[in-house]
Amino acid sequence: MLPAQKKTIQEITRLITRDEVEAHLLFLAADEMRGRDTGSPEIDIAANYLATEFKRLGLKKPEVLQSYFQPVNLVNRFPAQTGKLTIGQEEFLFKEHFVQLEGGNFTWQGEVIFAGYASEEDLQKLDVKGKMVVAFAGQKDSESNPMAVFMAAGEKRNRVIAAGGVGLIELFALPQIPWPVLVNYFANNSSMTLGTEQEKAVHLWLRSADAESVKKLKESASLPGKLVIDGARVVPVMAKNVVGILEGSDPKLKSEYLVVSAHYDHVGVSKRGNQADSIFNGARDNAIGVTGLLATARYLSFHKPRRSVLFIAFTAEEKGLLGSRYYAQHPVIPMRQCVFNFNCDGAGYNNKTMATIIGMERTSAENDLIKACEAFGLKAAVDPVPQQNLFERSDNLNFARLGVPAITFAPGLTDFDAEINKYYHQPADEVASLDFDYLIKYFRAYVYANVLLANATVAPVWKAGDKFEAAAKNLYKP
Repeated sequence: MLPAQKKTIQEITRLITRDEVEAHLLFLAADEMRGRDTGSPEIDIAANYLATEFKRLGLKKPEVLQSYFQPVNLVNRFPAQTGKLTIGQEEFLFKEHFVQLEGGNFTWQGEVIFAGYASEEDLQKLDVKGKMVVAFAGQKDSESNPMAVFMAAGEKRNRVIAAGGVGLIELFALPQIPWPVLVNYFANNSSMTLGTEQEKAVHLWLRSADAESVKKLKESASLPGKLVIDGARVVPVMAKNVVGILEGSDPKLKSEYLVVSAHYDHVGVSKRGNQADSIFNGARDNAIGVTGLLATARYLSFHKPRRSVLFIAFTAEEKGLLGSRYYAQHPVIPMRQCVFNFNCDGAGYNNKTMATIIGMERTSAENDLIKACEAFGLKAAVDPVPQQNLFERSDNLNFARLGVPAITFAPGLTDFDAEINKYYHQPADEVASLDFDYLIKYFRAYVYANVLLANATVAPVWKAGDKFEAAAKNLYKP
């Protein structure tokens, strides 16, 4: 090991202490914070805590903001009360036969068209402009996989909209998920979205896949239809990202930014079944991530890196990555100056010998990340459960979509087993349940990885052929 590297590791060990990280976790995941739900008074307390820490560590507020806070305009969309769908001569009722995923109040009459799985290939064969599209849920050969069906829904809807369709009706037929569960989730609960976004075209899940009109539609490809949905309402929710900047020391590299991020919201308070505890403290998800961000800011405030660092604590990740989506639309630093996003997030840990780095193998930063973990006795592991699509379930996704190499540092995960599910989005996820002998190594490894990224002469890039490589070429083109 080179003397400079050894000195850095020793200094990280000196500055990043158990007392320091435990103090952050005890505050952020305390019962009094009531689960840091987006829109709650308690998440505002958490935001003030983070802004105070940014100030204490010498981070500067972005010039385009009035403070460390970036206001994020959100709305709570409350579901419709009534609805009726007609296909051919057959009627379907809201809740009994269909639920609404997107679209709010909606009135339409016209042509209903069947489009297979509504893949790009399926849609290219059809003229769907001005028509309501009916399609199988999920993708070909994946309709029995609940996660695949859920993950395919958004992209499928977007394809239909792009092709000119007025909406999408998916034929939902998953025996693993009872229909009353879907009704309760989509028809009895509000959903949060960005207030800056217009209502998307209507999107429904229809349970009556074997109805006569659906059979006729598959045979004839087209039938007359009508849809009326009413009673939906919208309530504004004010939220904020917390943003701070540490300017780099290198005259050239300081125009480039490493983005260190973590979401600071959780899921709040909820009474479930016979559980005595109703507070979802969110120690693992994601007070640990926020603590990793603060630990990085602490070290770099004493040892200024060559490259500038943008620290962002995102709101509303649990509501659909909304804080980072808003930031991607309203960056405080031009996105082309952001060369890497190293996000810190996770569901928990069931292997204390490693850190799981979601997307590590997809960028040229891989060797530095392995080195950072090894320095503190941990193995750097890649995503062990790709079927869970973890890469696209945290805030790094909204940077990656624009082309910024963006990955997530998470505690050691080998599978979503009983140990993970015991704490993931559960009241049991409290600070008292954490292993700090493991976590101190985890935090120090994350800090060291950020030190290496912020001081690298050449910024990391997506590896050739990656899904987001084309977006990166467009973002960083001369």
